[in-house]
Amino acid sequence: MIATVQKTVAARFPLLRGKRVLVAASGGADSTALALALKDLGGEIVLAHVHHGIRGKSAAADARFVRALAKQLRVPFRLGRFDVPGLAKKSGESLEMAARRVRRDFLVATAKREKIRYVATGHTADDQAETVLLRIARGTSIAGLAGIPYVSKQSGVAFVRPLRDATRRQVVAFLNSRGQNWCEDETNISDFALRNRVRNEILPLLEKRLNPSVRQALLRLADIAAAEDEVMAALAKKTPLSAAAPLALRRRRALAELRRRGQAPADLDFAAIAEFFHTVEKPRKGFPYRGKTGPKFSILWKNRENIFHTVENSPLAPRLCLRRGRGFSRRPDEVCLSAAAVGERDLLFRSWRAGDRIAPLGLAGRKKLSDVFTDLKVPRAARDAWVVVVCGGEIAALAGWRVARPFAVPSPRAPSLRIGVRH
Repeated sequence: MIATVQKTVAARFPLLRGKRVLVAASGGADSTALALALKDLGGEIVLAHVHHGIRGKSAAADARFVRALAKQLRVPFRLGRFDVPGLAKKSGESLEMAARRVRRDFLVATAKREKIRYVATGHTADDQAETVLLRIARGTSIAGLAGIPYVSKQSGVAFVRPLRDATRRQVVAFLNSRGQNWCEDETNISDFALRNRVRNEILPLLEKRLNPSVRQALLRLADIAAAEDEVMAALAKKTPLSAAAPLALRRRRALAELRRRGQAPADLDFAAIAEFFHTVEKPRKGFPYRGKTGPKFSILWKNRENIFHTVENSPLAPRLCLRRGRGFSRRPDEVCLSAAAVGERDLLFRSWRAGDRIAPLGLAGRKKLSDVFTDLKVPRAARDAWVVVVCGGEIAALAGWRVARPFAVPSPRAPSLRIGVRH
């Protein structure tokens, strides 16, 4: 396994050598092997572990194990404790999504605090095969078929995967050869999680009944897709967005634009990309204009504060203005968002859609906008005139009603973005 890791590091991220690396250590076999391998290769590592507040005593045992492993390797240990069930309830996310977000944010924050540029995670070749099969089953793009990248970046921190070419069997053999134990997560043998069903049931069945080398076939498919995705992405950047452009490149441009606007990755499905063509065209040279056949089009501009905004419903554009301020506003025609919560992400202004939900400040849980309108006795014909503010794929406010909890201004002197909605 060490030879495999050496080859991967040399080919994929040679600059990793000699650098400090934050290792995301769960206590499982993969991350334990990763820590030992990087240490064997002369790396200066720091172990970081997240206690999600989900599995009680077993989670506490995992944290103790990683702390002991850090002591054994004579490396620093960093622990993050979170109430993920509570956070998931507040945000409306699934437990799995909330745990992933909390873990990623903790790793980024810890890396920045420690002045570390690289975070290493224990994804293996088996994880890659499982991911590709899951995405095929759900329906995905060429980019999705590429699976788990060797390197990805978030907030200036590079997430690297040195075990991406090593199999789980190699990992276990390596640990056994070292006499190194690890923690077994009892949820890994449960078929409740879809990935566990793929791992424990579907892939073994495909190996038995269809192709004994199905994992290797999935890995080859991912490698081919990753290379072709890179070429397609480069072509899409050079191709003008017009009705004459090939459909594949138009879809690429749509996907890139949705990502740039901060659309949540979970929402970037085929339907979202297809809908983009009906909502984003602006009447200017090089862009097709649907005239009266489409109910919406987008206007994109840049204001002096370097914040980008998109308006999907054209009648809203002349009614909107934005300024920076502090604290809250007492004006009924102004919405105040936390500048820190918005960060560098785009704001999208649009009309409401069926299924829209908001986590309203002052209320528990999430509420459908259709129910809000019913409670406010807003006639159906008048609902499209209300402005929905979206940030990062999440509804940040319903202008004229209230702000979502994650985007509320935390204090009277905190920096805020004030959105004026003129009637």
